Amino acid sequence: MRPFVKVLVALGAALVVATTSTSASADSGGKSGWEPYQTPPFDLAAGVTCSFELRGDIVYDREFTRVVERFPDGTPKVVDTVGALGVRFTNVGSGESVLRDASGALRAIFHAGGGIDFLFGGNGIAVIRTPNALYPAGAYVVSGSVVFIVHPDGSREFTNQHGTLENMCQTLA
Repeated sequence: MRPFVKVLVALGAALVVATTSTSASADSGGKSGWEPYQTPPFDLAAGVTCSFELRGDIVYDREFTRVVERFPDGTPKVVDTVGALGVRFTNVGSGESVLRDASGALRAIFHAGGGIDFLFGGNGIAVIRTPNALYPAGAYVVSGSVVFIVHPDGSREFTNQHGTLENMCQTLA
């Protein structure tokens, strides 16, 4: 499970973050399947998502993750992530930065034929790299109920949103 979550968190597909959950923290390490998780800091080179290099430094991190369902071969099919996460986004060229609460709840559903559906509740982070024909590139801080799809061909889009999307490329330009 950890390699799949690390891919998500390392911005390969999307950064995954979540809200503090009483049941998750109370059950962590028990029979619930929740395990502590730490999001690593990240750097996105100029041109990957923004016209400038974007850095994400982790300010606080109290996350938990668990596999809810597996494919017959044992690989994760459904992964939940919960916990508190704060990220300082920095435009490396200008030095300008903002702190964002990326806490929320996330369910990642992996499809056998490729592709992933991310169901955000609360806050979170989703990355769209260039080139992408379906939605503008950016490092988005989502808030509310948001569905983010990574298609088997690697293209990405937000398909349903009841909340807000803040593109750090625009905020820090």
